[in-house]
Amino acid sequence: MEALSVICRIFLAIVFISSGVSSLRYWHAHIGIIKDYRLVPEPWVRWFAILEHTIKWLTGISLLLGIYSSLAALIGSGLLLMYSIALAINLLRGRKELSCGCGGLAGNHSISWKLVWRNLFLMAMCLCVYRVTASYGSLLSVIGGESLSRIYGTEYWMMVVTALLSALLFSIFNELFVIRKKMQELLAKERQQSS
Repeated sequence: MEALSVICRIFLAIVFISSGVSSLRYWHAHIGIIKDYRLVPEPWVRWFAILEHTIKWLTGISLLLGIYSSLAALIGSGLLLMYSIALAINLLRGRKELSCGCGGLAGNHSISWKLVWRNLFLMAMCLCVYRVTASYGSLLSVIGGESLSRIYGTEYWMMVVTALLSALLFSIFNELFVIRKKMQELLAKERQQSS
């Protein structure tokens, strides 16, 4: 179970950090997406974006380094819950053409219930990290005096490779989802033109 927790921890770190890189890279678009959701009052959007972005980065870095991983997983779960609620509110309003604003490994998609389910799956991964404390890859364990060869040994690197391969598969499935949606849109347009 400890290995699963470490794999989830590294995978989630990649999700949060890559999303943070994406939102920083496209900062003005990120702020625009937050405005589009119509959940944060206009004067607070910029401050909300800064706070959300900072929390996302700190969560990802903490998970990657294994520093207070349980707390980081709890905070990450809170972020994912907040995103899921924002998605659900806008889906219930009938606003399906909004960009999810996820970025990074999670991709950028129009909002859908599938993204809510994906976030629930990621929250389950956060729960695994929260419940199972693992010293593998933990900087705090190194500082605490545990054996460096155990914390960063072969087993740890196998877990890292597994997490990276999982992230790669996740990214491939995200891209296939986008391609499938575009193909469906093209086929629908073609049917309309031939009618």
